[in-house]
Amino acid sequence: MKTYHLPRSFCLVHRAAAVLALSLFFSVAGAAAKQQIPVPQVDAGIGPCMVDFSVSQSDNKPLYNAEIAVKIAYGFMGMKKMDLKVGTNSEGKARFVGLPEKVHNPPLAFVVSAEGLTKTVNYWPRVRCRARYSVIMGGR
Repeated sequence: MKTYHLPRSFCLVHRAAAVLALSLFFSVAGAAAKQQIPVPQVDAGIGPCMVDFSVSQSDNKPLYNAEIAVKIAYGFMGMKKMDLKVGTNSEGKARFVGLPEKVHNPPLAFVVSAEGLTKTVNYWPRVRCRARYSVIMGGR
């Protein structure tokens, strides 16, 4: 019976292919674990403006399910009204889109509520149509 031996270069190629396959597998698995959490958003559908919120506790940890609400009066003499509300995700983020650039009696007052605490954030859409606010709940 004859024994066949594979050339050394053939074995090295197979080892390199196995290492490459394993590294690709682990890099894809790591990327899947780091997927971003979608940011909850409410679309008013009445304008081009947008506001992003990031809500955290006093120790800088994100605050899940903090409620952010706003009442909007727009149109001729503020006759049209809209109440919007959204909760934050596990990263403490939320977004309002489609806000009007012109509102009746600015600023818009966004009320952030969490764990029995309330804070108000004033927003002037004409001054800054796309805004980002960080709200820290807690403390005195």
